[in-house]
Amino acid sequence: MVNIVSLTVGIVAALATTVVAQDPSSSAAPSQTSAAPTPSGSSSAKYNLSNQGGNVLSGEINVYLIFYGDWSSEQSQHDQVTFMNFASNVSSSSWFKTLSEYTDKSGASVTGPLKLYAGVSDTGSQQLNLTDIAVHQTIITEAVKSGYLSTTNTIDPNGIYVILAGSDVQDSDFCTKQCGYNYHNDNYQWIFIGYPGSCPNNCIPPINANSSPNGSPSIDAAITIFSHELQDILTDPRNDAWITKDNTTSPPADIELGDLCSGSGVSMQQWFGAYKQVAGSNASYNLEMEGSQYLVQTIWDKNANQCSLGQ
Repeated sequence: MVNIVSLTVGIVAALATTVVAQDPSSSAAPSQTSAAPTPSGSSSAKYNLSNQGGNVLSGEINVYLIFYGDWSSEQSQHDQVTFMNFASNVSSSSWFKTLSEYTDKSGASVTGPLKLYAGVSDTGSQQLNLTDIAVHQTIITEAVKSGYLSTTNTIDPNGIYVILAGSDVQDSDFCTKQCGYNYHNDNYQWIFIGYPGSCPNNCIPPINANSSPNGSPSIDAAITIFSHELQDILTDPRNDAWITKDNTTSPPADIELGDLCSGSGVSMQQWFGAYKQVAGSNASYNLEMEGSQYLVQTIWDKNANQCSLGQ
């Protein structure tokens, strides 16, 4: 069980005066999760994805959660537990094991396990209107230096930091350009996920818009977005591994693993596979772990040449 430690605004803001945020890597733009799908029927094999020589994240990977903004309500605290349970158990699923097909030049592959190392709640140390990637980095470095994510107050270069925004948090690109993204600098990689309920038509899958497996369309959508970004960050943590370009856009957009089974021209079944209905509910799910149900995005199975939920 991960303990959620509340960081008050005063504590984190005081630490922030001694920290300078690092500039985002200039090598590429952040990889972004697309908006909610619309049904269509074309193939997902739309990009020629190959390893460009970079490393994947292999072996045991620590995951650090930062619940940013207001997570104080009873529902929000339930949502925290829902997300933590998913993050704790997903690497034991057959869905996750599909990622082992993706290797790097050393022969290492994405094997996991993911270990939920720590979680922290930051009520808004960098204010609630977030403006750019540098602010997201500051949120992470403040949490690390506070001692709540690391006993040595140091960054984990092989870990994954995840910022989950609360309902009171605004972000300049969220809802308009993305529902979530993954990115990196020279020292670590991270995922940012906005609050899907802020723009349900864009960021909550329509099959779970009114009801969802865990009784919260927003946190269930956040898990769906996480399942996309997780594919990308594990197989392409530094934008130099499993990545290609979409030359039909101007400028050409980065394409990572999660984009092969999502986005324009991908049907609902390709996006989510053979999903089921929760008994007595209209909520949809396609992955069951430890008695809980979730809706995840499919993964491009190179061996089967199709979008897959695993064997």
